[in-house]
Amino acid sequence: MSEPTSSYTLGDLILRVAKAAGVAYYGSDGQGRAKVPVDEATFHQCLDVVNDGIKMFIASAPETGWRWMDRPASVTFAPAVTGTATAGSSTTLTDSDIAGDYADDAFNGYVLKITAGTGIGETATVTDFDGTAGEFTFAALSGGSTPDTTSEYRICRSASVVDADPARYLLDEGFFGEVTGPIRYAANSNRGHGIEWVGEGEIRFLREVQVQTGYPTKAAVRPYTSRRWELIVDPAPTAADSVEFPYRVGFNALLAEIGTATGGGDTTLVDSSLAGLYPNDHFNGWTITIIDGTGEKSNAVVTDYAGSSGTFTVADWLTAGGQAGGTNPAANSIYFVSDGNKHPAGMQFDEAILAACLAKAELEFDDLKLGYMDKFLELDLKKAYEIDARSAPRKLGRMLPGTRRDGHERIWNTVTKT
Repeated sequence: MSEPTSSYTLGDLILRVAKAAGVAYYGSDGQGRAKVPVDEATFHQCLDVVNDGIKMFIASAPETGWRWMDRPASVTFAPAVTGTATAGSSTTLTDSDIAGDYADDAFNGYVLKITAGTGIGETATVTDFDGTAGEFTFAALSGGSTPDTTSEYRICRSASVVDADPARYLLDEGFFGEVTGPIRYAANSNRGHGIEWVGEGEIRFLREVQVQTGYPTKAAVRPYTSRRWELIVDPAPTAADSVEFPYRVGFNALLAEIGTATGGGDTTLVDSSLAGLYPNDHFNGWTITIIDGTGEKSNAVVTDYAGSSGTFTVADWLTAGGQAGGTNPAANSIYFVSDGNKHPAGMQFDEAILAACLAKAELEFDDLKLGYMDKFLELDLKKAYEIDARSAPRKLGRMLPGTRRDGHERIWNTVTKT
């Protein structure tokens, strides 16, 4: 028996809302299977309903809060490899001093940064590493420079490291800055040393004076972008130790877009109506699926997005089952592209999340009065409380409807209908 691997996707929730509201798309002849709405206004109305429904579910927490929102975070440090180029070209940097120290491909996929000399401040993602020669290969440095024997570099073997800096680590997308306990070194990691939370300003001051290396003793979290946070430590680590800390997971709106292609090919889909609306790389890493027209059911992960032309680039179009050989899109192919994120509660809360989305739809769409709000409040929300309560250790009390964390009885939270 296979394991359950997924909760409702964003597309699933939008489709269920659209079907309930009578605005789903059934193909150009109206005879196909139900799909998400394909006109922009209705699609985004349904998308907003889904995000509002998830927010309502989160806001309808038990008195002591949702247990599922308390998560452990673990970060494994990646000491930096540093050196000076002994040769270079527009697409390579060679450091013969590390020749034979690392296996072929040991640095593939990681970001190399030039820290001094020609190309200072520029970065590149390594596409190949020749361990015998100590040669890094990349498409180009970010500023177009050609490294030479004055170029000093730094690279960390971790995809979560920010700016090739071993003191900075990108945190999970569900982290929104609220830590709920101390930070500690993991068991069997860096015994004899401690680490504590401090203000970001303290670490910034220390690093401005001198960037020290050793065992980190101070840590802080700070915004990285509008949607992500990072962990920064001091001193910069010199060993691959791990730290752990608890945090409260947050919710950031799930994102998606719908549109009609104006062109396509083996590795592209173009929607000129998007030109200038989103910056370069905005959709990188998202999954794009053709939902109607030429290439229906073909899908791919976006590897590059050109904002000026509305061009999505992919490695290859795949079949519905994920195999090579998908059909290329063309003009008039209707596509759905999503960031791939799912609701944060986990699949055990699928029905409560769906009920909350349908309850919100009942408020948003005229003449949709099918009792979804009552079902959410009286059935699915209470069931969600029970599921959440069962996640507590046995010593915290009987796992009964309405039981508080200390084991005393309480009544259900109530949510005012609007």
